[in-house]
Amino acid sequence: MQFKRTEKVVAALVFVYSLVIYLFTVAPATSFWDSGEFIAIANRLQVSHPPGAPFFMLVGRLFSMFVPQDYIALSVNLVSVLSSALTVMLLHLIIVRLIREWQGAPATWNPIDRLVAMAGGVVGACTFAVTDSFWFNAVEAEVYALSMLFTALVVWLILKWREEAALEEERLTAPVWTSH
Repeated sequence: MQFKRTEKVVAALVFVYSLVIYLFTVAPATSFWDSGEFIAIANRLQVSHPPGAPFFMLVGRLFSMFVPQDYIALSVNLVSVLSSALTVMLLHLIIVRLIREWQGAPATWNPIDRLVAMAGGVVGACTFAVTDSFWFNAVEAEVYALSMLFTALVVWLILKWREEAALEEERLTAPVWTSH
């Protein structure tokens, strides 16, 4: 049980690390490519170029509704910042879960194995957080950050479901002892 708590604390720290990096480097205004178009469209709920990104526009609209006019571009850019930081956190959880699949249940691990699993998740996620393409999409209004968040969420849910299904199968096949 201690491993799960540690895993959550480390995941939260990875989230804060990436959020701070992205908040310090977020674009304060618009750019001269698609992100400028996405900011304008999210602010007024207009139609974007094909194929568009209706969900991103709705989320961007929510982020821009409650800020002064001068900060609309920054608020829509923060959609990508928050999505990317959550993606990095999920990536850490995915890496640790994959290590758990490979090495077996954490209850059987020694302290070094636990440290290696956590360190692997931290190094992998924090390295991905500062890769060129991901960082570039994390600090301006682009649909890729939100897309990566949903992709990471689906992968994490698949791994979580697999673990829960294995536990349920284990419970169903366990012998039931009755005393007479």
